[in-house]
Amino acid sequence: MVDDARSPIAESYRHLRTSLFVVVCRPPPKTILVTSSQPSEGKTTTAINTAFMLAQTGAEVLIVDCDLRRPRLHAHFGIPNARGLTNWLSGETDLDALIHNYDKNPNLKILTSGAVPPNPAELLGSDEMRRLLHLLGERFTHIIVDSPPAISFTDASILSTMVDGVVLVVHGGRSSRAVVRRAKQQLLDVGAHIFGIVLNNVKLETQDYYYAGYYSSYYSDADANEAPEDADTADAR
Repeated sequence: MVDDARSPIAESYRHLRTSLFVVVCRPPPKTILVTSSQPSEGKTTTAINTAFMLAQTGAEVLIVDCDLRRPRLHAHFGIPNARGLTNWLSGETDLDALIHNYDKNPNLKILTSGAVPPNPAELLGSDEMRRLLHLLGERFTHIIVDSPPAISFTDASILSTMVDGVVLVVHGGRSSRAVVRRAKQQLLDVGAHIFGIVLNNVKLETQDYYYAGYYSSYYSDADANEAPEDADTADAR
């Protein structure tokens, strides 16, 4: 979404934006929880790229690392994680001091997890967490929440009751249908609104390889013959 904004993968995230904000949700959601059924399915990468995509539209976007078991957001952005979400939930009141800027896009802000606590579920299920999301909702157009896997811990189920809806990330060829169904049911049991599933790292068939190659070639030819366009203009066309 930053270094190769016209790649087929970047275009897939634009399709995700269209699905969320045109097809699935009216009005567009403010708070979106991104989770998976089990570890290593790509939920954090999906959350980050979704936040990038939304920020590139000009919206004010915040991505929050609520994976207080194995936080990874700070590592992806190369920023410190000494202070963050857990500081606010533990009583710190200076929220601005905990939010990081992203130099490549001023519309994107980051709230890392902070120190890993001994009681993640209790902190995430607290009234302070609900109040925080309410405060952030007054400041940002969209909030992307990265949470632990849904089956491994109760954290995702707890957080799903505080957001507008959930995107469930599934790793193609790795997650069994039974595991995905179980994760979906756990979320539904607490009243979560599941927007849909992102099928990640799919093994493409031959025709899909052809499509990806053709699509890349199409943009290369367009670049050679036309003046540059912004991503949204090219997408709309």
